[in-house]
Amino acid sequence: MVLASVKLDRVAGVMVGMAAGDALGAGYEFRELAPPVPEMIGGGLGHWEPGEWTDDTQMAICIANAAATGTLDPVAVAGNFLGWFQSGPADVGIQTRAVLGAATSTAEVAAVAAAYFADHPNSAAGNGSLMRTAPVALAHLGDDAALAAKARVVSDLTHGDPLAGDACVLWCVAIDRAIREGRLDGIRDGLGLLPAERRGFWEARIAEAETEPPASFNPNGYVVPALQAAYAAAGQSPIPAEQPCRHLHDALCAAVRIGNDTDTVAAIAGGLLGARWGASAVPAGWKTQLQGWPGYQARDLVRLAVLTAGGGHDSSGWPKAASLTDFYAHSYGTHTVNVALAEDPGVTLGNFAGLIALEPPYPDVVVSLCRVGGEDVPAGTLSHEVWLIDEAAPADNPNLEFILTDLAEQTVAWRNQGKTVFVHCVMAESRTPTVAAAYLAHRFGISGKEALSRVKAVLPQAHPNAGFVAALSQIWP
Repeated sequence: MVLASVKLDRVAGVMVGMAAGDALGAGYEFRELAPPVPEMIGGGLGHWEPGEWTDDTQMAICIANAAATGTLDPVAVAGNFLGWFQSGPADVGIQTRAVLGAATSTAEVAAVAAAYFADHPNSAAGNGSLMRTAPVALAHLGDDAALAAKARVVSDLTHGDPLAGDACVLWCVAIDRAIREGRLDGIRDGLGLLPAERRGFWEARIAEAETEPPASFNPNGYVVPALQAAYAAAGQSPIPAEQPCRHLHDALCAAVRIGNDTDTVAAIAGGLLGARWGASAVPAGWKTQLQGWPGYQARDLVRLAVLTAGGGHDSSGWPKAASLTDFYAHSYGTHTVNVALAEDPGVTLGNFAGLIALEPPYPDVVVSLCRVGGEDVPAGTLSHEVWLIDEAAPADNPNLEFILTDLAEQTVAWRNQGKTVFVHCVMAESRTPTVAAAYLAHRFGISGKEALSRVKAVLPQAHPNAGFVAALSQIWP
């Protein structure tokens, strides 16, 4: 499936949003109520590092790694689940542990889950399959029948209760509608895909989630209140009039604040919120902390999501290629740009060729405003990749004002920590000077117009597109 850039950002947002919610909630699981603005504090049941995702995202990665090859094969998913379980994860759900611990081969996994349900009919509808289901939606965008069938099959690998499968179907449909139609209420579109005898039950539960206080869906280890809690946090959190995509941050905080199984509820909510607002709506302060099994960071989640939605295909070597050096050199040449801001030499600006030409001592942080390969950023630096399209139309960058203000605030934070920052795009003509101007305007309290003129003094080739210039003037008049 070929997707427009905005929808591709939403695709990437599914995995990044899920991981962000997961890591945000990890430190508060089964504890006292989280503060109004939770932070990625780590700790929790798995003694997680700050920003480390838990088994929720780990199992979603198992699904996505199977789908990213081109086809979502449940047998391959089962094999990935077993491999993950045998690696000794720090935390595993009770039912998932029982099933994967008893299965001796990939072929046995679903049968063991069905037997577990037969033996535990009143306690087999945990939230452990719903928490990981988001990648199934990515693999079947626009095909409700395939999506529903595969969501149930993948759920059945560990959770044989039909209610768990129902919840996965509903949530995958909701994610599909958020990506393709930009709405958060697509869950109701999934009701017709459920068995007729359970549609009324779920319709009533959805209505409760739309009207009852989110805090009422606690405890939420059972799949029904887990879905309700995630949907209530996403649907009832106000959408800001300015920079609407900040809703992702606010709703994930609300999800964690519900309490109980905080990482799972926030991970479920994060998949939907990321599908609606995109990876570009995940704050830089969260995104740069994200990391976890099997040694992934945020960029790896973007890669998985894009390949899953694209049936395993990439474009121009992205996101599969380890480096895009040859592609950019062929298309844009090898002239290097690397200049320091006069007002703050700790922030340098460049193009992609300038990134490749960096020599020790390397900057502490590399902010990439274009596509890069995993080996293009020097090892040991903090890499932050930003979804920003060099187009003037607002529709191409619906989160533009948030991206600029968030990056400006985060760059100030990095500089206050003594970190050096290198900002680059492909040519250092439009995106790079815009982000640099946003930083100067925010840090020094000057207008966007004045900030851009100061950037042009050291980067004379700068000519941001009209949409970027308008955004700078709007945010910093």
